[in-house]
Amino acid sequence: MAKTIYDYWFVQFDFTDEKGNPYKSSNGEMIYTDDHILPKGWKICKIRDIISSICTGLNPRDNFSLGSGNIKYITVKNLTTKGTLDFTGCDTIDESARTIIHNRSDIQIGDILFASIAPLGRCYLIQEEPTNWDINESVFSIRANVDVVTPTFLYLYFMSDAFIKQATSSSTGSIFKGIRINTLLDTELCVPPLSVITQFEDKLASMLPLKSKCFEEIQKLTNLRDWLLPMLMNGQATIED
Repeated sequence: MAKTIYDYWFVQFDFTDEKGNPYKSSNGEMIYTDDHILPKGWKICKIRDIISSICTGLNPRDNFSLGSGNIKYITVKNLTTKGTLDFTGCDTIDESARTIIHNRSDIQIGDILFASIAPLGRCYLIQEEPTNWDINESVFSIRANVDVVTPTFLYLYFMSDAFIKQATSSSTGSIFKGIRINTLLDTELCVPPLSVITQFEDKLASMLPLKSKCFEEIQKLTNLRDWLLPMLMNGQATIED
């Protein structure tokens, strides 16, 4: 639903105007440039113009060891195309390793985790303090410049079909195709006034937290099922009438 609203507002340009009508469908004024047709007041920016930082995690190599501790070590395989973070099968690290990684990644609430290796479009918007996990070097941590855009707007841009198509065409690599930081930073997008983005954010205020809560409940129920099912099949547990 969030992606559909994003497409309606920022791809089709039918965001809500001052009178509560869809802008383009209500003959809102459009500005013609050499390469783009935009609503009045919008502009073309590069990613580097609308973020405050972009970081990555760290590869073990000579820095730390995997398999120790109970802190989860997130790689691109743990980021899903549904915008969730799946901890299934991830490696673990100890607190000293996390400290080393965090000095580089600096992940915090509001940051967007971005899988730099294809398939692109795997992102996660951090909504709770990441105290028991951190990221590896193939995951970008992108922080929006909140004076220009909001984290939610930027997150849904990275999840949009238009971005995925554009970024995939710029991917490099012979074995694992991916996008380099400088290529990502030079990617162009349409940026509306912050007032429009704020209206959009208000519409999604409860949507993304609810999604996160539901996904967490699904994971707990899946773990419970995987624990109970073998016991039911071998007779260790039974179901009373």
